[in-house]
Amino acid sequence: MAKRVEEVAEPDSLFVTQTILELVDLPFYEYSEAGLHDLKGDFLSRRPLYRLLSVDHVAFAERPPEELSAEDWFLKGVEMAESASGSSEEEIKCYQNAIRLRANYPEAHNNLAILLKTAGDQKAVHGHYQAALRLWPQYPEANFNYSIFLETLSDRAGALMHYEQAIKQRTDYIDARLRFANLLAEVGKGAEAERQYQEVLRLRPGYAEAHNNYGVFLEKRGEPASAEQQYLQALELRQDYAEAHYNYAMLLESVNETKAEEHYYAALQALPSYAEAHNNLAILLSERGDLQRAEEHYLAALRLRPRDPQTNYNFALFLQAKGDKQAADRHFQLAEELAPKSSLTN
Repeated sequence: MAKRVEEVAEPDSLFVTQTILELVDLPFYEYSEAGLHDLKGDFLSRRPLYRLLSVDHVAFAERPPEELSAEDWFLKGVEMAESASGSSEEEIKCYQNAIRLRANYPEAHNNLAILLKTAGDQKAVHGHYQAALRLWPQYPEANFNYSIFLETLSDRAGALMHYEQAIKQRTDYIDARLRFANLLAEVGKGAEAERQYQEVLRLRPGYAEAHNNYGVFLEKRGEPASAEQQYLQALELRQDYAEAHYNYAMLLESVNETKAEEHYYAALQALPSYAEAHNNLAILLSERGDLQRAEEHYLAALRLRPRDPQTNYNFALFLQAKGDKQAADRHFQLAEELAPKSSLTN
């Protein structure tokens, strides 16, 4: 019925049936009649519809907690998430109350899992995602969110399975397809990863992030010319795309250092706190003999990542070449303390 009502609703409006009006607390809503409609497949020949005009959010929020239903608590949590006034603790309580009143509420389990992930409660996160999917196996968002969580735990097999489920349930789920493609590339399933990248770009040709990620994939596969095309398309779509500038700069380093430098600076203009760009630009400038600017960018990278072993190691090499042995030794020692020596490369 909802789908049928949606088909006749005016753009940028919300139409509801009389049944919905009977279920909600009318004092909190302003609505108007939207006429009689012949809905395809409806058992009524003509059904009256109503246009929702506004919601009295202040009055809605002031209702006593004991009067709120599970749906009310859920919507209250969603409203907090969309505003800057609420806190994650308050949101958590909203979804917990929704589940207390209605244990079989998959959307509440999903949203609660997202919040608990931020809070670091891994066991509870597993439980709520699994509850959401047990209650609604065909829930694409829950499969997608659970996949992201499983990736953080290095459970790649589980993440791949749930990304695949999300895509089966919603074939145009662009974000799920892109993350699925990235993970397939990581685990060495190149042919399937490429198919997913191409499908993402077929569904959304103007997706800058997909062009950038596909470029990284193609570059790693040894296709620099094709990778360059993808980076350029990403930058044409988003001129301030810091990561695409950075990736393109790394590709250019071996063929055009001047152009590579330009793109490192473009990345830093878009994102001044981009530590990797500062580090790589410092290396490039150092190799070209521009020691003053190189040191500036090494120091910027270290301010952003003071305990990064590779950045400390690179700066130590720079100081060694500069003749400052005492400072170089300090950074070599720090780099070795932060990571095994074998993992450090020039």
